[in-house]
Amino acid sequence: MQWDVFLSYARADRHRAGVLAASLQSRGLRVFVDDAAIEDFSSITGSITDALSRSKVLLALYSSHYPGRRACQWELTYAFVAGQREGDPLRRVLVVNPEAGADHVHPVELRDARHWPWPASGESLRQLTDRVSVYVSGLDTAMSHRATPSSGPDWLPAPAHVGNPRFTGRLSEQWLIHSSLLSHQTPLMPGRSSRIVQVRGMAGIGKSVLAQEYALRFGPAFPGGVFWFDLHTARDAGSKQAMSEYADQVATACAALGLNSGGSTLPMLLSRLAVIMGERGHPCLWVVDGIPSGLSQQDLHLLRGPHLLTSTLVTTRSLLHPAFAPAIDLMPLPEQDALRLLTFVRTPRDAAESAAAVALIHDVGGHPEALNTLADRAAHSDFTELRRRLHSLRSDLLAPTDAKNVCESTPFTSPLTGDQLHDDVLRLLALACPAPLSETAIEAILGSDNDRQGTPAGVRLAIEQLLGQGQLLPEPMTTRSWGIHPLVARAVRRHDLDPGRQEDLRRFLLYYLASPTATPETPSGTHRHHSPLSGALDLGPASPREEERTAAYNLQVELVTRVGYQQLAPGQGSLREALTSLHSLFEFTRGTLHGIALTATPTSDFPLIATTLLNRHLRPFLSRWHPALQQHEAQRPTDTSPIEHEQNWPRSAALRAELEDLRTPLKDIAHQLGGLCGIDLTIDESGSS
Repeated sequence: MQWDVFLSYARADRHRAGVLAASLQSRGLRVFVDDAAIEDFSSITGSITDALSRSKVLLALYSSHYPGRRACQWELTYAFVAGQREGDPLRRVLVVNPEAGADHVHPVELRDARHWPWPASGESLRQLTDRVSVYVSGLDTAMSHRATPSSGPDWLPAPAHVGNPRFTGRLSEQWLIHSSLLSHQTPLMPGRSSRIVQVRGMAGIGKSVLAQEYALRFGPAFPGGVFWFDLHTARDAGSKQAMSEYADQVATACAALGLNSGGSTLPMLLSRLAVIMGERGHPCLWVVDGIPSGLSQQDLHLLRGPHLLTSTLVTTRSLLHPAFAPAIDLMPLPEQDALRLLTFVRTPRDAAESAAAVALIHDVGGHPEALNTLADRAAHSDFTELRRRLHSLRSDLLAPTDAKNVCESTPFTSPLTGDQLHDDVLRLLALACPAPLSETAIEAILGSDNDRQGTPAGVRLAIEQLLGQGQLLPEPMTTRSWGIHPLVARAVRRHDLDPGRQEDLRRFLLYYLASPTATPETPSGTHRHHSPLSGALDLGPASPREEERTAAYNLQVELVTRVGYQQLAPGQGSLREALTSLHSLFEFTRGTLHGIALTATPTSDFPLIATTLLNRHLRPFLSRWHPALQQHEAQRPTDTSPIEHEQNWPRSAALRAELEDLRTPLKDIAHQLGGLCGIDLTIDESGSS
């Protein structure tokens, strides 16, 4: 039987789906509605694949539940890829969104195209049904004439990967990978045709699992096959060994295709594969999993798929290849997805266990491999007990349980190598975690150690090594500042074979943070008896010094003239200019605060006020909205002005609302600064001071 509409929906929306299906059927449309529950870990069953292939269009009831259902995403991907191979990825997909916002809708191309709200009345339901009917009448064929067999593409070298039943989340990352790899086929994404993307992240963050899930789910987009090369075994053996392992696996793929590979160099093998790919004429996916740091430009070039029909996906821990390919940095799992992974084996029994499970997620920083380990442990222990054991010093709950895993590099084992500066930088960052440290601060702290003085050049080299290993997390708001994941910090503190050195660095760090101009005490030197903060603590409140009054006045002037303090009228102004202005205020405040610290011990509340402005208000706001707007700006068509593109952003209203909410704390801080300097520039809504 041929179907006009395949209705795709999450089980939580079955009532709405029933209403929508009945209305469509009353219009004479043949609607496929799957009433059998499909578990999250299942791919599309044979009956679902068959129904999709014989349907003209997929209608997604895209509620907030839809993205979390793996089966729904498989169905959506099938229809999206079918349309993509016809020349328009949106041709076979319609969306009904019952939510107030559209941020949950992926991919981004679907948010504005044929995207209807949930009908609020019987009349609007009839209008929606008519629109679907008109659209379907314009399609002559079902999706089957473009779809690939349900068995999926060939996978070389064998065996084919089968997927991870615990995979959760990463929806936006999968669509971002797909949009990047096939942007040359997508008319909605002009100016982008790289055909290559790198997924970066620390050990255990889920790079390989994400690449595998993408290859399985989007396999129909690559009927020429998936070529998967795993370099993890050679990652720590050096670039020469890694390229040798890569060449061996390419030779295996050539042999499987009947190509003679004996005695051939890697360029020759790739050339033979390019010829056969061109003859077949089908798009392929070329995956290189686990590329090491330190590869030359020539080596990196050889990792690309050998033909223009190939799209290349690489995974790496290294942050040292930014020019090689556009990068997708894999972050820890958000709380909802992390909770789903942590409770995969057993769900919490009561409220106390649920609270302990959420606390565990934050303890391990949303790290997927750690959550997997804890999920296994939860089969024989409740979550409250698991958290107690996680923080126990007697044993390590995350320690590998078999000899094979002990040899692998994970965030649970010590990343210390025995190299002095490399290890000292890690120790400092572990002691400061979760706060980042600037490269300048690291150089100053290590340079103050008379016994093992660290030179700036040596510190920079150590940082480069750590970036290549994927150990560092760049601070997004500050250049040349770094942090580390809580699990790495935990491993350093637990498994350091030189705890005395760790204690020395702890004292150096505390003295530096207390007074950047103070000289830290050394283990063998004369101990200081005067704390750099003793004046503020022992002498009680004092009048602001002239430098502090001047700083308060200057900061107040900057604050009251910025967007954020001044109201941004609806539909007017530029959100980008507003964020740029607030970021400039952030930099000005931090510089002013640093200047006050350099002159003398503060005698007023200025440092506290300035720090509150930075860390409680500006930093959270900018960290949330700057990358969100930046991602939207990267998708601007060349024929659309920046202002028009910004106004079309579904989240612009939310950003404007939060800008308005930000005014209240900023006005309060400006008033406090006025009290310090004696000149209050704040003006209330009536126009008086």
